[in-house]
Amino acid sequence: MGAKVARRTLHQAWIDGLRPEVTVHFRVVSYNIHGCVGRDRRRDADRIAASIREFAADVVGLQEVDTDSGPGLDSSQMDYLPHATGLHAAHGPLLSRHHGHYGNLILSAHPILAVRHIDLSIGRHEPRGALDCDIALRDRELRVVVTHFGLRPAERRAQAARLMAALAPDCHRPLVVMGDFNDWLARGPSLAPLLGQLGRRASPPTYPAFFPLLPLDRIFVCPTEAQVTIHAENSSAARVCSDHLPLHASVIIP
Repeated sequence: MGAKVARRTLHQAWIDGLRPEVTVHFRVVSYNIHGCVGRDRRRDADRIAASIREFAADVVGLQEVDTDSGPGLDSSQMDYLPHATGLHAAHGPLLSRHHGHYGNLILSAHPILAVRHIDLSIGRHEPRGALDCDIALRDRELRVVVTHFGLRPAERRAQAARLMAALAPDCHRPLVVMGDFNDWLARGPSLAPLLGQLGRRASPPTYPAFFPLLPLDRIFVCPTEAQVTIHAENSSAARVCSDHLPLHASVIIP
Protein backbone atom coordinates (compact mmCIF):
# COMPACT_ATOMS: atom_id res chain seq x y z
CA MET A 1 0.00 0.00 0.00
CA GLY A 2 2.80 2.41 0.85
CA ALA A 3 4.46 2.07 -2.56
CA LYS A 4 1.12 2.44 -4.31
CA VAL A 5 0.25 5.66 -2.47
CA ALA A 6 3.75 7.02 -3.07
CA ARG A 7 3.10 6.92 -6.81
CA ARG A 8 -0.07 8.97 -6.48
CA THR A 9 -0.85 12.45 -5.38
CA LEU A 10 -2.44 12.92 -1.99
CA HIS A 11 -5.59 13.99 -3.82
CA GLN A 12 -5.81 10.71 -5.72
CA ALA A 13 -5.22 8.73 -2.55
CA TRP A 14 -8.05 10.64 -0.88
CA ILE A 15 -10.44 9.76 -3.73
CA ASP A 16 -9.54 6.08 -3.35
CA GLY A 17 -10.17 6.08 0.40
CA LEU A 18 -13.32 5.99 2.47
CA ARG A 19 -14.53 9.56 2.61
CA PRO A 20 -17.25 10.60 5.09
CA GLU A 21 -20.29 12.16 3.43
CA VAL A 22 -20.75 14.96 5.96
CA THR A 23 -19.50 18.36 4.82
CA VAL A 24 -17.08 20.03 7.24
CA HIS A 25 -16.41 23.77 7.41
CA PHE A 26 -13.53 25.24 9.40
CA ARG A 27 -11.11 28.16 9.51
CA VAL A 28 -7.36 28.09 10.02
CA VAL A 29 -4.68 30.77 10.34
CA SER A 30 -0.93 30.57 9.76
CA TYR A 31 1.09 33.30 11.48
CA ASN A 32 4.81 33.92 11.90
CA ILE A 33 4.74 36.04 15.06
CA HIS A 34 8.48 36.93 15.07
CA GLY A 35 8.83 36.18 18.78
CA CYS A 36 5.98 38.67 19.43
CA VAL A 37 8.31 41.50 18.42
CA GLY A 38 6.52 44.01 16.24
CA ARG A 39 7.54 46.57 13.70
CA ASP A 40 7.75 49.07 16.56
CA ARG A 41 10.40 46.78 18.17
CA ARG A 42 8.13 46.09 21.13
CA ARG A 43 7.94 42.53 22.41
CA ASP A 44 4.25 42.25 23.21
CA ALA A 45 2.67 38.83 23.62
CA ASP A 46 -0.60 40.42 24.76
CA ARG A 47 -1.33 42.01 21.41
CA ILE A 48 -0.49 38.76 19.60
CA ALA A 49 -2.89 36.94 21.96
CA ALA A 50 -5.55 39.60 21.28
CA SER A 51 -5.09 39.09 17.53
CA ILE A 52 -5.45 35.33 17.89
CA ARG A 53 -8.68 35.75 19.86
CA GLU A 54 -10.01 38.05 17.13
CA PHE A 55 -9.23 35.45 14.47
CA ALA A 56 -11.89 33.16 16.02
CA ALA A 57 -10.30 30.35 14.01
CA ASP A 58 -10.63 26.64 14.62
CA VAL A 59 -6.86 26.18 14.39
CA VAL A 60 -3.96 28.65 14.47
CA GLY A 61 -0.46 27.59 13.45
CA LEU A 62 2.30 29.84 14.81
CA GLN A 63 5.96 30.05 13.90
CA GLU A 64 8.86 31.78 15.66
CA VAL A 65 7.33 31.33 19.10
CA ASP A 66 9.84 32.22 21.83
CA THR A 67 10.27 31.09 25.43
CA ASP A 68 12.95 33.48 26.61
CA SER A 69 13.15 33.66 30.36
CA GLY A 70 12.14 37.08 31.64
CA PRO A 71 10.35 38.95 34.40
CA GLY A 72 6.87 38.82 32.88
CA LEU A 73 4.49 35.87 32.55
CA ASP A 74 4.41 36.48 28.81
CA SER A 75 8.13 35.77 28.40
CA SER A 76 7.37 32.06 27.88
CA GLN A 77 5.20 32.45 24.80
CA MET A 78 4.75 28.69 24.34
CA ASP A 79 2.86 28.64 27.64
CA TYR A 80 1.48 32.17 27.78
CA LEU A 81 -0.33 32.24 24.43
CA PRO A 82 -2.46 29.13 25.13
CA HIS A 83 -3.30 30.57 28.57
CA ALA A 84 -4.15 34.02 27.19
CA THR A 85 -6.32 32.67 24.38
CA GLY A 86 -7.98 29.77 26.20
CA LEU A 87 -7.12 27.35 23.39
CA HIS A 88 -5.76 23.82 23.37
CA ALA A 89 -2.06 23.73 22.52
CA ALA A 90 0.63 21.54 21.00
CA HIS A 91 4.24 22.67 21.33
CA GLY A 92 7.00 22.20 18.80
CA PRO A 93 10.22 23.70 20.21
CA LEU A 94 13.06 23.43 17.71
CA LEU A 95 15.99 25.55 18.79
CA SER A 96 17.25 25.11 22.35
CA ARG A 97 19.18 28.04 23.75
CA HIS A 98 20.60 28.88 27.14
CA HIS A 99 17.58 31.09 27.88
CA GLY A 100 14.75 29.08 26.38
CA HIS A 101 13.30 27.40 23.28
CA TYR A 102 12.12 28.63 19.91
CA GLY A 103 9.77 26.97 17.44
CA ASN A 104 6.23 26.22 16.30
CA LEU A 105 2.96 26.19 18.21
CA ILE A 106 -0.51 24.92 17.29
CA LEU A 107 -3.52 26.45 19.05
CA SER A 108 -6.87 24.76 18.59
CA ALA A 109 -10.43 25.48 19.64
CA HIS A 110 -10.97 21.71 19.53
CA PRO A 111 -9.33 18.82 21.41
CA ILE A 112 -5.90 17.74 20.18
CA LEU A 113 -5.84 13.95 19.93
CA ALA A 114 -2.21 13.29 19.05
CA VAL A 115 1.03 15.23 18.61
CA ARG A 116 4.00 14.25 16.45
CA HIS A 117 7.21 16.00 15.46
CA ILE A 118 8.79 15.74 12.01
CA ASP A 119 12.51 16.50 12.01
CA LEU A 120 13.41 18.78 9.09
CA SER A 121 16.86 19.78 10.31
CA ILE A 122 19.49 19.65 7.58
CA GLY A 123 23.18 19.41 8.36
CA ARG A 124 24.54 22.27 10.44
CA HIS A 125 21.79 24.69 9.50
CA GLU A 126 19.43 26.07 12.14
CA PRO A 127 17.20 23.26 13.49
CA ARG A 128 13.87 23.07 11.67
CA GLY A 129 10.83 20.85 11.98
CA ALA A 130 7.12 20.38 11.51
CA LEU A 131 4.54 20.08 14.28
CA ASP A 132 2.03 17.40 13.26
CA CYS A 133 -1.30 17.05 15.12
CA ASP A 134 -4.59 15.18 14.93
CA ILE A 135 -7.50 17.40 15.95
CA ALA A 136 -11.08 16.36 16.79
CA LEU A 137 -12.99 18.78 14.60
CA ARG A 138 -16.60 18.17 15.55
CA ASP A 139 -17.45 14.76 13.96
CA ARG A 140 -14.31 14.61 11.82
CA GLU A 141 -10.61 14.15 12.49
CA LEU A 142 -8.36 16.79 10.98
CA ARG A 143 -4.60 16.44 10.54
CA VAL A 144 -2.75 19.76 10.82
CA VAL A 145 0.95 20.25 10.07
CA VAL A 146 2.72 23.54 10.85
CA THR A 147 6.26 24.17 9.68
CA HIS A 148 8.94 26.79 9.06
CA PHE A 149 11.41 26.01 6.29
CA GLY A 150 15.04 27.12 6.19
CA LEU A 151 16.70 30.06 4.47
CA ARG A 152 18.80 28.28 1.81
CA PRO A 153 17.37 26.73 -1.40
CA ALA A 154 19.13 23.36 -1.01
CA GLU A 155 17.96 23.17 2.60
CA ARG A 156 14.34 23.89 1.64
CA ARG A 157 14.47 21.34 -1.20
CA ALA A 158 15.52 18.61 1.23
CA GLN A 159 12.91 19.73 3.77
CA ALA A 160 10.12 19.59 1.20
CA ALA A 161 11.10 16.04 0.20
CA ARG A 162 11.28 14.91 3.82
CA LEU A 163 7.93 16.53 4.67
CA MET A 164 6.15 14.92 1.72
CA ALA A 165 7.59 11.53 2.64
CA ALA A 166 6.12 11.92 6.13
CA LEU A 167 2.71 12.91 4.78
CA ALA A 168 2.33 10.39 1.93
CA PRO A 169 1.18 7.32 3.92
CA ASP A 170 -1.77 9.14 5.51
CA CYS A 171 -4.28 10.32 2.92
CA HIS A 172 -7.66 9.16 4.18
CA ARG A 173 -8.65 12.26 6.19
CA PRO A 174 -8.63 16.06 5.78
CA LEU A 175 -5.15 17.52 5.90
CA VAL A 176 -3.91 21.09 6.33
CA VAL A 177 -0.25 21.97 5.85
CA MET A 178 0.68 25.56 6.65
CA GLY A 179 3.56 27.75 7.69
CA ASP A 180 6.39 29.98 6.60
CA PHE A 181 8.09 28.28 3.66
CA ASN A 182 10.67 31.04 3.12
CA ASP A 183 10.12 30.83 -0.64
CA TRP A 184 7.94 32.72 -3.08
CA LEU A 185 8.72 30.92 -6.36
CA ALA A 186 5.93 28.47 -7.15
CA ARG A 187 8.15 26.61 -9.64
CA GLY A 188 11.10 26.51 -7.29
CA PRO A 189 12.55 23.21 -6.00
CA SER A 190 11.00 23.55 -2.55
CA LEU A 191 7.45 24.67 -3.37
CA ALA A 192 6.97 22.66 -6.57
CA PRO A 193 6.76 19.27 -4.78
CA LEU A 194 4.22 20.65 -2.31
CA LEU A 195 2.12 22.23 -5.04
CA GLY A 196 2.27 19.03 -7.08
CA GLN A 197 1.04 16.85 -4.24
CA LEU A 198 -1.18 19.19 -2.23
CA GLY A 199 -2.53 21.40 -5.01
CA ARG A 200 -2.19 25.08 -5.82
CA ARG A 201 -4.03 27.57 -3.63
CA ALA A 202 -4.14 31.35 -3.50
CA SER A 203 -0.91 32.78 -2.11
CA PRO A 204 -1.29 36.47 -1.26
CA PRO A 205 1.88 38.29 -0.16
CA THR A 206 2.51 38.33 3.58
CA TYR A 207 6.05 39.71 3.92
CA PRO A 208 7.16 42.28 4.91
CA ALA A 209 4.06 43.14 6.91
CA PHE A 210 4.30 46.91 6.46
CA PHE A 211 4.41 46.56 2.63
CA PRO A 212 3.73 42.92 1.68
CA LEU A 213 5.44 41.79 -1.51
CA LEU A 214 6.39 38.13 -1.02
CA PRO A 215 4.07 35.12 -0.43
CA LEU A 216 6.36 33.40 2.09
CA ASP A 217 3.44 31.98 4.10
CA ARG A 218 1.14 29.36 2.58
CA ILE A 219 -1.79 27.12 3.47
CA PHE A 220 -2.33 23.82 1.64
CA VAL A 221 -5.49 21.73 2.00
CA CYS A 222 -6.12 18.13 1.02
CA PRO A 223 -8.30 16.95 -0.67
CA THR A 224 -7.68 19.37 -3.50
CA GLU A 225 -11.39 19.54 -4.35
CA ALA A 226 -12.02 21.28 -1.03
CA GLN A 227 -13.34 24.82 -1.35
CA VAL A 228 -10.69 27.11 0.12
CA THR A 229 -10.75 30.89 0.43
CA ILE A 230 -7.42 32.42 1.45
CA HIS A 231 -6.57 35.99 2.38
CA ALA A 232 -3.83 37.86 4.21
CA GLU A 233 -5.02 40.14 6.98
CA ASN A 234 -3.64 43.53 5.98
CA SER A 235 -5.06 45.64 8.80
CA SER A 236 -3.18 48.49 10.46
CA ALA A 237 -2.75 46.37 13.60
CA ALA A 238 -1.45 43.37 11.66
CA ARG A 239 1.13 45.55 9.94
CA VAL A 240 2.63 46.39 13.35
CA CYS A 241 2.35 43.17 15.43
CA SER A 242 4.92 41.11 13.48
CA ASP A 243 7.09 41.22 10.38
CA HIS A 244 4.63 38.81 8.67
CA LEU A 245 0.90 39.23 8.08
CA PRO A 246 -1.38 36.45 9.34
CA LEU A 247 -2.72 34.23 6.57
CA HIS A 248 -6.35 33.09 6.88
CA ALA A 249 -8.12 30.20 5.15
CA SER A 250 -11.80 29.28 5.19
CA VAL A 251 -12.24 25.63 4.19
CA ILE A 252 -15.25 23.56 3.13
CA ILE A 253 -14.61 19.86 2.58
CA PRO A 254 -17.48 17.87 1.01
